[in-house]
Order: sequence, then structure tokens, then C-alpha cells
Amino acid sequence: MGFFDRFSSKSVASQLPGKAVEDEAQGTLAGLNLKQVMDAHNAWKSKLQQVLDGTSKEQLDIATVSADCNCFLGKWIYGEGKTLYGRMREYEDVRKAHAEFHLHAGEVLTQHLLGNQEESERILNTKFRSASNRNQLQLVRLFTAAKR
Repeated sequence: MGFFDRFSSKSVASQLPGKAVEDEAQGTLAGLNLKQVMDAHNAWKSKLQQVLDGTSKEQLDIATVSADCNCFLGKWIYGEGKTLYGRMREYEDVRKAHAEFHLHAGEVLTQHLLGNQEESERILNTKFRSASNRNQLQLVRLFTAAKR
């Protein structure tokens, strides 16, 4: 059994007010697909590394990357996620971990643009990596708690 299989079944469950409609067959929680969100955030390390290596074809804006409300997960966190799960400790843990993830991504870009290549690499491989791991862990915890 794979990791994401534990979020699967054939039912669509309706919860009480304050909870979400869950489509467990799709591994989603109120429209948020755990695997897709994790994959998207995992891709950020490669994007940032390409910027540092000079091989990126993307122009990444520091303010946009640093903001935790621009990506799909951020929009969910401040929208439907907040409405449905905002009273849960796990929701707040996800919100904080996601904000930290974007803060460190912005730090990597800032240091790179300032010409501090060593520092940008250090942040990418320490603070950013740690924030990425914490973001994923907190997402799994929210999914697990919401499905109880």
C-alpha cells in the first residue's frame, strides 16, 4: 500500500458545518489534492536551483514568490481551507508552515539577486528544505485530522 493510498476510498462524505465535503476517491480535502499540492511545492526546489544555476527560463518575482497567498495552496488556505478548517490547530500549523516555505523561497531569490551565491545556496539547502519538509508534514497532519 502506497503512502497516498491511505487517503483513498470510494465514498464522498459530507461532514458537519465547519468540516468539508471530502472526495476521498480523489485524495482531496475540500478541493485540495494532497499529492498535487506536494508535487507542486516539491518542484520549487528545482525552480530555485535553476535560477541559482543560471539555467532558468522563468523570471521569478521576489514579492510574488515570498507571498504565501498566490499559489493554489495559498489560495485554498486563505479561502475554503480557512472557512472549513480555520478552527483546527492543524490548519494553523499548515498556514504557518506554508508561509515560512514562501518566506525562505523569497530569501533564496533575494540573496541570489544581491550576488550572494553561497548564501542563497545555503538557504536553499537548509532553511528552505526544512520549511518544505515541515509544509508537507503539516499538510498530512491536516488531512489526517480532518478525516477523523
